[in-house]
Amino acid sequence: MQKNVKRVIKKLFVISFFILNKANLCLATGIGTQEVQTATDNIKRVITSIAMPLGGILIFASVVIAALRMIANANNPQKRAESIGSLAWICGGGVILGLSLIITGIIINIATNNTGALLSA
Repeated sequence: MQKNVKRVIKKLFVISFFILNKANLCLATGIGTQEVQTATDNIKRVITSIAMPLGGILIFASVVIAALRMIANANNPQKRAESIGSLAWICGGGVILGLSLIITGIIINIATNNTGALLSA
């Protein structure tokens, strides 16, 4: 179980590294306001159309799997306790997903001054 958690964390770290790397590349090349507007619109669209529903589906599926494990291991207290412990990991993942969405929204609002236009220097 811990190997899977470590594997998922490593994959998320690699994905976030590539996203930040692309963002730094865009900022370093001196792109214009229209490109920034298009990029922020694309980020908002991806978050609202992919990240939020996918995260919700994954959390729901995880809760269902944990519940089925608890039902299947009703007579084995040790395995049932492990299944109950997995609910804490599911909650932690939900909190991390929610915080990442909030932080992304804050960064986009700060970058666009909540108007959709790039901050003037």
